[in-house]
Amino acid sequence: MGIRHLHSFMERKVDGGLYTVKMQHEISNAKKSVEKPLVVIDLMAMFGVFCSDRRSLLCGSQFWVVEHTADSFFKRLTDAGAELVFFYDGTLQLNKYDTWINRQNGKYDRMIDVLDGINARMPLAVAADKFDRTLPNNTCIKLENVAKRHGELIVSTDLECDQALAIYATKRKALAVISHDTDFLIFEGGWQLWHANHIDVNKLITKAYGRQALLRTLGLQWRQMALWATLAGNDFFSYDELEPFLNDLGPHTQKFYKLAEYVRRLTVRNGKLDDDTVRSILGRVYKKRRVPTEAYEWFRQSYAFYQVDEPSEKKPDDPFAYLLQAGYSFTHSILTGVPFNVTLFFFDYRSSEFGNYYEIIEPIVSRIGGILLYHHQHERQHITVVTKRNHHEPHSFGTVAATFPTAITPPPVMDLVSTDGPVQASLLERKLQLWRWVCSDDLFDVAQFNTVPPAFMCTVLTLYRLRQCGAIRMFEADLLLLIAHQLSNGAFDPLQEPYPQKLISRAFRLGFLFQKVYSHMERVAKALGLPQEYRPTTPYDGLRFHNMYRVWTSMKVEPHHIEPIAEWRFYQQTKST
Repeated sequence: MGIRHLHSFMERKVDGGLYTVKMQHEISNAKKSVEKPLVVIDLMAMFGVFCSDRRSLLCGSQFWVVEHTADSFFKRLTDAGAELVFFYDGTLQLNKYDTWINRQNGKYDRMIDVLDGINARMPLAVAADKFDRTLPNNTCIKLENVAKRHGELIVSTDLECDQALAIYATKRKALAVISHDTDFLIFEGGWQLWHANHIDVNKLITKAYGRQALLRTLGLQWRQMALWATLAGNDFFSYDELEPFLNDLGPHTQKFYKLAEYVRRLTVRNGKLDDDTVRSILGRVYKKRRVPTEAYEWFRQSYAFYQVDEPSEKKPDDPFAYLLQAGYSFTHSILTGVPFNVTLFFFDYRSSEFGNYYEIIEPIVSRIGGILLYHHQHERQHITVVTKRNHHEPHSFGTVAATFPTAITPPPVMDLVSTDGPVQASLLERKLQLWRWVCSDDLFDVAQFNTVPPAFMCTVLTLYRLRQCGAIRMFEADLLLLIAHQLSNGAFDPLQEPYPQKLISRAFRLGFLFQKVYSHMERVAKALGLPQEYRPTTPYDGLRFHNMYRVWTSMKVEPHHIEPIAEWRFYQQTKST
């Protein structure tokens, strides 16, 4: 996430490197010169803000609480007079997959450490404290749905998200960018950089990076910063490759100063570097070492990344561009062959208790791929995925053969995503039938499934799939559906739900498995163009689930306990796959 060690350098070595900002005050001041000051938000950076309650996060999060907090925070910024624009990662750029895969492998190892702590019956408060800095944020929470209520959401596909955001903020003369990524210290622009990780959502204060203070400390100009950052080490040109060079410049504590001295001696004309200069720099970087064949490309990609001029080269015509404009990035990926990233969240591949996660979700991916590619089979009949399939193998690329429906013809993709009222109404029954088919052949002709209220349909399909795989017990399915029902009718106040003292290991893993499979089922519903009422926020409250799980494991669940959901328990008669 940016340039290694730069945050601590800003904090400790740069005079004015970090300073306190009152966001409402800054917005009010800016309104003296512009009607609606623009604040551009790196939405991925906000997960840390809204997942800061580590005890709740270990329980699987309280989705309603998190979304309510985010909703309130964004509303207070707009009430203060700001215009909000959100940027969200779309397609991962191909040159970043090595970095992404390494991070996912490390994330899995850290999650195994947490699982071992829970297995050892570590008290919740102790676990939250011990793993505070290594817990991954819960990206199953749909912050993008909250963001869209308060401003424009831009999903970056052609450029790296950070670069697209910086170009936009600079072009639109934004007041501030909110992120935690130190790459934003390098992009040229007159905007402030508000640090996401320091935000107090109640007081609306945070820390800001002193971008000009960094320039003064290094004695550099904006046009030199891309070169400095490239040689300091980032996601393109890794620190490990550059460390011997940096050590050769001087002591570790002086490396940023010494690197700035080196950059000042180089010729950068109008932000451009000719090939001879680049090769000369690489010769110095790899002095007495072999220069990797990829090094020139690493350097060029990194240097280009920090430019805030809009790229001049035109992208090839994309016949499916309309899908991105309509917010169907998953559908676009399937049709264009872009890899689909299948991530894990506290799934322990060392154990067979829940089966194999990849085997649970692979048929879902295969079947929605078959629906979307049905009218494009001449172009592609498989889906490329990047995932981890077992404990011993790292994340890697693979292909999933598309399974095409035979008993029903899917509508063309353009009809699936149509917003025309009569088209939507005429296709609703067929879309619901396809959704059931993605879950299981056994549900294809079960028309009475449509008696399940739309708000619970995704939950019931998720539980059906988990029961079919033998991953979940009947009482667990009932409990998850009951909590979904309780959340929908306000049967309890999530803000008053107490924290459990300890977590039952099986419940811990099950809570996260439910969320991940739900997210796949919800993604299918969106790809089919089903209305929002069929794909609500994951109806899960981690505190409630763990508290009730402990009670339900020590008693006999009677019919009256599950009476509110009795008619929707289609997962009772699942046939194992």
